[in-house]
Amino acid sequence: MSIRVARASADELDVVRAIRRTVFVEEQAVPAEVEVDGRDAEAVHFIARVGALPVATARARPTAKGWKVERVAVLGPQRGMGVGMALVRHVLTEAPAGTRVYIHAQEGALGFWERAGFVAEGSSFEEGGIAHRWMAFRGSAALPRGTHAGRERAP
Repeated sequence: MSIRVARASADELDVVRAIRRTVFVEEQAVPAEVEVDGRDAEAVHFIARVGALPVATARARPTAKGWKVERVAVLGPQRGMGVGMALVRHVLTEAPAGTRVYIHAQEGALGFWERAGFVAEGSSFEEGGIAHRWMAFRGSAALPRGTHAGRERAP
C-alpha cells in the first residue's frame, strides 16, 4: 500500500471538505456549522492518498497559542492502516521552527495522539458535541529523521 501525503492545492479543497464532511458531520454528528468554521483560508491543508485515492486530510494554522493541527480525518475503510500516522508525521514536518504544536484531540483518539508524540494537558472539554483534551507535541519519535515539529531543523 502506497501512502502519499502532500499539501492540498486550492483545486483539492473540495475533496478535503468532502472527507471532513463524511467523517465529522455524517459519521460523528458534528453540526455542519461547527465543522465549517470559516478558518480554512488561514490554514495549510494536507491530503493523504492511498494510490491515487484521497482518503485523509488535516489542516494546521497559526494561533496565539502556537501551530494548531486540526480537522484530522481519515475515511473509515482506511483507518488502522497507518494513513493517519503518515498524515500527522507529514504535518509535523511542516510546523514552523520554534513554534509550539498542539491539538484538541477527541478523547477516543488519545492513544493515537500519544503514539504520535503528543501529551495531554488540562481537563476534558466539549467541542462539537464530542469530549476533547488539549495536547501538545513533546516528542520526536513519530517524526522521520531530519525533520522537526516546532523545533529547529537538525543540521
